Amino acid sequence: MSEQEQEAERADVEVKGWRNGLLLILPPGGEWQIVLERVDARLDEARARSFWRGAQTTIDCGERVVPLDELDLLLDRVKRAYGLVPIAIVAADAATRAAGEKLALVSYEEMPVIRKPAPRERGAASSEAPVAESSDKAPASTNNALYLYQTVRSGQRIVHDGHLVICGDVNAGSELVAKGDVVVFGTLRGLAHAGCYGDEGARIVAVSLRPPQLRIAGKIARSPEESGGAKSSAATRTPEVARIENGEIQIFPQ
Repeated sequence: MSEQEQEAERADVEVKGWRNGLLLILPPGGEWQIVLERVDARLDEARARSFWRGAQTTIDCGERVVPLDELDLLLDRVKRAYGLVPIAIVAADAATRAAGEKLALVSYEEMPVIRKPAPRERGAASSEAPVAESSDKAPASTNNALYLYQTVRSGQRIVHDGHLVICGDVNAGSELVAKGDVVVFGTLRGLAHAGCYGDEGARIVAVSLRPPQLRIAGKIARSPEESGGAKSSAATRTPEVARIENGEIQIFPQ
């Protein structure tokens, strides 16, 4: 095997369809430019099989260290060239996870555990907000993610002690409350409260953000439509992320 072939093998990339969309697995080694070329090759193959289109995508870096500029280049590439929606990053390296968070990705040290909700988590109405623990514990492990494949209907209130991911629309009159991030693969029209135990680094992400109110930790923001802001009633269809910047909740394109 030639040196060039060995380098290509070290830089090989895997693309898999899984329950949460598309999983892009990066190799632990290999030159970054060759990795990008392998990403193109694999996504071209996936596109030919037509299972990738418009998919929410998780980037699994494994043990690989990916600097902010390289990760930004990769995300821009998969969004512009293939129409994918990167929403999460898995990386053993803390700096790589931090780079992902700066680019509005939900970060995990290991692949998140996907568990089926208990009956009370399926949307049973509750009039009480979760009570914060009296100890000074750090936020729950980012692997404690709850994925629900459903439409959240008016009157439903879903509370989770970790990241909350809804694969469906969240209708007006419903409420989502999470200790971590709130991510909606659909339109968010209900109330959403991320970082409910005081985590100001939590975020709210949705394909279409149209809630009457957003809460992150102790900050509250009304929808621009409700408060007479610049956002028109014809809501944008590009994914957006709400996070705390300069002491207030602000919304950015994803």
